[in-house]
Amino acid sequence: MMTNSFYKIIVFYIFFTASFTSLQAQHIDSLLSILDENYPQEKIHLHMDKLNYNPGETLWFKAYITADNQPAALSKTCYAELVDEKGTLLQRQIMPVLESGAASSFELPDTLHGNKLYIRAYTSWMLNFDSALFYMHPVHIIPLKSAVKKVPVAPSYTLTLFPEGGDLVENIGSLVAFKATDQEGTPISITGNIADDKGKIVTPFSSVHDGMGYFSLLPVAGEKYKAVWKDKKGVQHQTALPDAKKDGLTLSTIYSANRIQYTLTRPEVESPAASQYYVIAQMQQRVVYSAKINLTKKSTVTAPIITDSMPTGVLQLTVFNAEQLPVAERIVFINNNNYFFNTDLHAVEKNLAKRARNVLQIDVGNNLLTNLSIAVTDEGINPVSNNEESIFTQLLLSGDLKGYVYNPAYYFSSDEDSVKQHLDLVMMTNGWRRFKWENVLAEKWPVLTISPADYISIKGKVLGLSKLQLSNKDLTGILKTKTNAPQFLNIPMTKDGQFKLNKLYFFDTAKLYYQFNNDKDKTLTSAASFAFENGFVKSPAQSVNLLSGLYAPSKTDSLILLRSSSLAKLQREQNERNKIQTLSTVVVKTKQKSLKQKMDEEYTSGLFSGGDGYTFTTEDDPFAKSAQSVLQYLQGKVAGLQISTTGTGGATWRGSATSFFLNEINSDVSQLQNINMNDVAMIKVFRPPFFGAMGGGAGGAIAVYTKKGAALNNNFKGLDFTNIVGYSVIKQFYSPNYETENDPTVADYRTTLYWNSFLLMDKTNRRITIPFYNSDNCKKLRVIIEGINELGQLTREEKIFQ
Repeated sequence: MMTNSFYKIIVFYIFFTASFTSLQAQHIDSLLSILDENYPQEKIHLHMDKLNYNPGETLWFKAYITADNQPAALSKTCYAELVDEKGTLLQRQIMPVLESGAASSFELPDTLHGNKLYIRAYTSWMLNFDSALFYMHPVHIIPLKSAVKKVPVAPSYTLTLFPEGGDLVENIGSLVAFKATDQEGTPISITGNIADDKGKIVTPFSSVHDGMGYFSLLPVAGEKYKAVWKDKKGVQHQTALPDAKKDGLTLSTIYSANRIQYTLTRPEVESPAASQYYVIAQMQQRVVYSAKINLTKKSTVTAPIITDSMPTGVLQLTVFNAEQLPVAERIVFINNNNYFFNTDLHAVEKNLAKRARNVLQIDVGNNLLTNLSIAVTDEGINPVSNNEESIFTQLLLSGDLKGYVYNPAYYFSSDEDSVKQHLDLVMMTNGWRRFKWENVLAEKWPVLTISPADYISIKGKVLGLSKLQLSNKDLTGILKTKTNAPQFLNIPMTKDGQFKLNKLYFFDTAKLYYQFNNDKDKTLTSAASFAFENGFVKSPAQSVNLLSGLYAPSKTDSLILLRSSSLAKLQREQNERNKIQTLSTVVVKTKQKSLKQKMDEEYTSGLFSGGDGYTFTTEDDPFAKSAQSVLQYLQGKVAGLQISTTGTGGATWRGSATSFFLNEINSDVSQLQNINMNDVAMIKVFRPPFFGAMGGGAGGAIAVYTKKGAALNNNFKGLDFTNIVGYSVIKQFYSPNYETENDPTVADYRTTLYWNSFLLMDKTNRRITIPFYNSDNCKKLRVIIEGINELGQLTREEKIFQ
């Protein structure tokens, strides 16, 4: 990806090579600069664990957020929502953005009877712009057998025609692209003829890829044309072509060998006074080419645009007349293969027997900070579809286009000329959607009502006091989260009693204790009333029209759906049996929680709460006080955890280094070794993998909690407080360890065998090893890795192991 300065170098170069001196075009360039500097655009892509889901399953997802195809530096909070076909909001997840990524999950209701839900994702900054720019994607739900069958809808077919550049002009030859689809947006192959209004055939046409194709047409003055075609059932249709203009301009392009060759053609009778044109090419709201074209003495001009130094993505080529009105436009996909980095995925251990152990290894060759996610699924349940999106397609292609792109992953599948030609058909049958030229030229800028979110902000206002009473007053606050590590805050106030705190970060719900500073006996605090907000934006209104424009993934083979549905049914039945068997135990536990349960609830949050591992509390362990260090205390307590106390000490699990945390903050081993065991309240040891750790926690994690927070708890007595809602609690993916836990009476019906939304790599950690266990039924593994690095380069690696 390119930096802002890189774009400026391109423009500087083109200004000198194209001898561009037009004040009008400079004005257009300056308007784009305003748009780029003040209104940058964010994009979101969601990596989901699989394509089809049963009611009652968990949908795991990872969001990747970029701005101008760079790692997002704007919003630090991401919202994801699950909605039904009527636009009703079912669930909402609010997530912190870390290294351009955010992750969570949805628990799909087990009572779903429809076959389609939708996910939409956005940031607060994106609410300032067109809601059509939100990430929106259908989720295909495998209906319950008891679901009521819908009455089949009679198929309908549509042919849409797109003259290159925008308009047909009399007596000037043009290419006309077309796209044929059914009522669900699925492409259909067609053949037909272009005929004039007398029925005379002018030229035949036929689709060449996914219902798309093109033909050449020289419109005769005063003539009207129509496309006569047959759908896949042999039924004949007629579609009228747009009328050719008497006056106008045609734009045609050829893109090959790192060069766009564009041609402008006007009618021979064009007035010389209307023969001045300006060509602007922009990518991500930045000018990458500009030129002045004079058609006074000739009716056609061809000029090149060198593209080898441009970033990869959609280029918008627009022609303006002397009055600065756009008269022709074409989009071109530039691919210089500079948008990706490689990940090396292979199986260190592969065993597809029932509950067998597998180990995957991921290597990244460079030293850049890298953020990955990985999904390992049963390929028999989650096969490769012919209509899938990827991190490449969403962030570089679909996210910038109007219209539905069918099977976008195909266009990134190879560098073959045929694939490039088919991608150009997509460019000819879709349009740019990030901004409207008429608004830019009129300097009608978006109205910014919401600033980019910087994690959690607590804002509010003091009511009931005069300005004199509020003069020189601030609030003193104590923020207490479930980790029991209180944070003391000084909260400045304005003269009218407003206050705001930024950059807070916590999950679930926290208590904010507060009072005025130097307020003896709380006299002033008691006389005032306080209004608090957490800074999260409300869910915007749903648009059923936008939802209806989305299409579900291609229909999966009925046998695969039946198998998936059968496994889900068996899983639900087993869960019900487990509930009945453990009901009495659950009731007893709710009456009297163990010390470990109480400590876990009191101290931990987010990824550290619950989890797959061991908990040690020092209060009820006489050996804790006599231990020399944390590592010495843990020696021999956890099977498989190898601990060394020589030198600075260290720990490994299954051959990978164990991660260390102090009060849920990433720490090194020396910090833990220097802690006096008398100050330790609890130690949690998480089995590998622990995805809250750098590198995905292939060696598990050790989290140490000190007693510091608990000692401060008594200072809260007598203070007023309010509850502040934080980020949505993150559910940890459960991956069984059949080396230590293997109950043959409990069947394993998992279809997602492994999911990890945060595999973080840097120059010191370029390899990740992932152990996991097969289910009872899986015969093939489908593994998909997606990610982004600190330069904004993307990756996607997919393999089938069998």
